[in-house]
This record gives sequence, structure tokens and C-alpha cells, in this order.
Amino acid sequence: MRDPNLSRRRFLTLTGGAALAAGAGGLLAGCGSTEVAGPKGPATAKLPDYIPSQLVKPDLPASADGLMAGYYQYPRRLVDAYRAKPGAGAGNVSILTNMFNPVPPAAGSNAFWQELNTRVGATLDITMTPSADYLNKLSTVIAGGDLPDMMLISARLTRRADVLTRLCADLSDLVSGSAIKDFPSLANIPTDSWQATAFSSGVYAIPIPRAVVGTIPFSRVDLIRQRGLNPEPGNYQDFLQLARGLTDPRANRWAFGNPKRVIEFVGNMLGVPNLWQEQGGKFVSEFETEQRKQAIARATEMYKEGLFHPDSVGGKLNLRELFGKGTVAIIAEGYAAWDTLATTYSVEVGGMVAPGYDGGAGTSRAGTAIFALTAFKKTNADRLRQLLGICDWLAAPIGTSEYMFRRFGVEGQHYTWQGDVPVRTGLGNTEVKLPLEYIAEAPHVLGPGDRSRVDAQRAYQEKVVPRIVRNPAESLYSDVALDKAGELSKIIDNAELDIVSGRKPLDHWDEAVTAWRRAGGDQMRADYEAARAKQG
Repeated sequence: MRDPNLSRRRFLTLTGGAALAAGAGGLLAGCGSTEVAGPKGPATAKLPDYIPSQLVKPDLPASADGLMAGYYQYPRRLVDAYRAKPGAGAGNVSILTNMFNPVPPAAGSNAFWQELNTRVGATLDITMTPSADYLNKLSTVIAGGDLPDMMLISARLTRRADVLTRLCADLSDLVSGSAIKDFPSLANIPTDSWQATAFSSGVYAIPIPRAVVGTIPFSRVDLIRQRGLNPEPGNYQDFLQLARGLTDPRANRWAFGNPKRVIEFVGNMLGVPNLWQEQGGKFVSEFETEQRKQAIARATEMYKEGLFHPDSVGGKLNLRELFGKGTVAIIAEGYAAWDTLATTYSVEVGGMVAPGYDGGAGTSRAGTAIFALTAFKKTNADRLRQLLGICDWLAAPIGTSEYMFRRFGVEGQHYTWQGDVPVRTGLGNTEVKLPLEYIAEAPHVLGPGDRSRVDAQRAYQEKVVPRIVRNPAESLYSDVALDKAGELSKIIDNAELDIVSGRKPLDHWDEAVTAWRRAGGDQMRADYEAARAKQG
């Protein structure tokens, strides 16, 4: 039923009008059927307890501090996470989410979708919108006021705190603390991923989790070995020698292709904070630290020496392809790219751990531990419990029958086994395309795959996870951080490239940081400090 109180004009007022242009590929969302004044401020709610799943024993266990579980192959002896249908009695469940794959056949002609509805005990009415069009679709839905039971919310939604606390269901009674035990798959999601779901005194969504392990500097270990170099530098000078040894313009090879990633890696050697540093409730930006400026100076020296690809500044490089060809030997991406790079280009990939600048251990920045959030329309507690149960079913971990069905469909119909690897059939490639992972998802794992690669990935994590530096503002909220994200990033990015390329002197950095502060950095700081003060 359409809510007359939730007009398009009211929605745009709530989201500041700019929500439809949420930056950096973010996805806009709002939810709820009744506007209720809600608290706005820091996350003081009690987060769900972390209760690791015991259903299936991984080859390498996960840890509360961020280690991902690892599997050398898909478990063949599946266990059932659910004995009963979680959505029994829920009837039609409307869902709005984004998608990156082609649209699958509709439910009426899709055997996988029909079987999904049978297994969960409800009719999942999933509206799938290509990511590029999601914001327009969402604004239309909000303006109409006939809102879905579940809706994907971007981690970068403008005025996300207002949307969640005023329009969405407060899940606290059902998921906070030990209450999450009623939803064991959701309890299996580490605490880092739940931080973004809590505002004021409530938990207003469930996370689509990602690992806290952030950007990884990937190296072509095979090339390093061929040239007799050290793949594990022990200090900055070792790193510099490695870069020099990898660079050979006559052979069309350079160490680096992205100055910003090198600045960040050297910053990890120097102990640069992860976006913000907090002491006694006061926040200092990483850009204001001397260590960040020093990292830019080192990158500038390396650029001048010719250790970067000639088109690193101003060019549009396909770094993955150049890495695969051996033209650029060190790049940095998210953890999931390790498998993609290794399998796509059939090369040996390694994760480089930042040493201390003068030796010892460096640091590693924590990554954002969510892709997005799923929030729920306001309704009674019984229906919320059913909806959470459906999400819990969808988030069942690897090794369960629910996981295998969600990922591959029905054995013999949608997939078959080739050795220890499930391979989709032609029907599976057509029907098993529902974007269920953008409704609810299990924590990512290492593998299943080549044992030596899984072991290498785990070894990297065992080194960096104890050194991970989290952003102290991760659980806080600032409108400026989202509203002006593009403008603020442009100030910093342009200054770094101008300095590294030699177009501006190093002292230009101080001018850029002053401009960043005036454009919104100081207001962001004030927002975070006020939010922290309210937490007590």
C-alpha cells in the first residue's frame, strides 16, 4: 500500500537532493512505509555477537580479528543449515536490489527461481536493476511510496543515517548481542562488517560482508624470482632496490603504474593513519601528518628515477593487463583480485607486506568490511523475524546445501561435478543468475582452489592482519564525508599527481591540505568528534 506521507519531495528533502548522485559507484536506497522521527548520531547500539559457524570445518579457520577461512576444495558432504523453511507463512516478499549480470528468466519460466521459493517457503518477488540504473529505479520506487520488504542500501548513500533511522525497521531486539544466535548464518558475519549497520541506539540493517583485509600490493613473484630479487623487502631501501631491479625500459617493463598506490604502500611503512587518527576524542586526518607528506616525497623520487610506467600520470592504463603481460610488476587491488590475476594470466602472484621504513613491521590499512547493507520496511516483529530468517538462509556458509544451491542450483540440472569443482550447465548459466548475494551473503573465504595459492593468501593475511590499522571513524557518520566525497578526493588526488610528476613542488601539499580542510575536511572532523563525544 502506498504511504501518502512518503512523497518524492519528502524523500529528496530527507536525502538532501544529492542522494541520487551518491558517489564512487554507490547505490542509493531508502526504506520503510511510515515516516517516524528517529534519533540521529553515533553508533551506540549493541552490535550482534560474533558466533563463528560450526557447521563445516574449513581447512583454514577464520578468526575474529579478520583472517578469512580457507578451503582447498568444495566440501562434498553437505550439511543442512535449516531443517524448516525460514519464510513459511511470509507469503510474497518484495525485494529491490542491483545486479551486474544479464537478467535471468522470470520466475514463471525459471526452474531455479521456483525451487528457491519452495526451499525458503515464500515467494521472493525480486526486482533486479542493473547497477548503472539502480539510483533512478530506486527514486521512482520511493516516490511511489509502495516500498519493498527489503532494499539494498549503499555504503555511500548520502544521508544514510537519516534514511535508516527515520524510514527503516529497527532490528535491535532481534539481532543485538546474543539475540543474533537465532540467526546463526548472520551471527557468522564478523563484527567489522556490522559497524555500518548501527546508528544511535539501534541496528537498522544487515551487512553484505567483505573481508577487513584491504587493498593488497600484488607482485609478479615469477618475474622477481627470474631476476634474482628479494620479494619480501625488509625496509624502504630494500623496496627501492626491488623496484630498480624490476624496471627495464628496454624490455618494456616498469615496477609501478599507479602513484597513489605507491604513496599508500610507503605510507604503511611510515605508519600513516588509516584516513583518520584519534586521540582523546580529537581527530587528525592522515593528510595532516608529516608521514603522508614524506610518502609523497619518496614516490616523487621514484617517479623521477623512471620506476613508473611512462603513462602513470595522465594516462589511462589497464593495469591488470599490463601486470599480466609483465609490463608493470607491482599493482594494488582488493583481495579478490588475487585469484583473478593468477587464473586470467597464468602467472604467479604474491602479496607484498609493507615493512617498517627502517626495518621491522609496517602497517596495513583495513578495508571497508561491507559491500552494502540490506534494510527492511517497518513492520511487526513476527514478519521481521521471517524476513531475517530468509536472509539467514541466503547467508548460509560454504559446505551447506543452502550455499551450494544458492551458488550453483540443483545438482544434475544446473551443475555437475568435474573432479572436485562444481561446473554450471548451460541451464545453470542461464537460470542461476539471481543476484542473491546482494540480498544477503556469507563471509568471503579463500578458495576453494589451488592449495599453494590458498596457502600463500593465508600466509599473507597472517602477516598483515595483526598489523591492520582500522579507521577510527568507521562506525561514525558524517554527511560531508559522503556529500563532498568526490570534491575532497579530487583536491588530494590532483595534488599528489602534480607533485609526483614534478608539475608542482612538494610544498604544494600544504596548500592542498588547507584547501581540503576548507572544502569540508574540517567539517568532517567536527562531525566525527561530535559523534564520538555523544558516545561517551
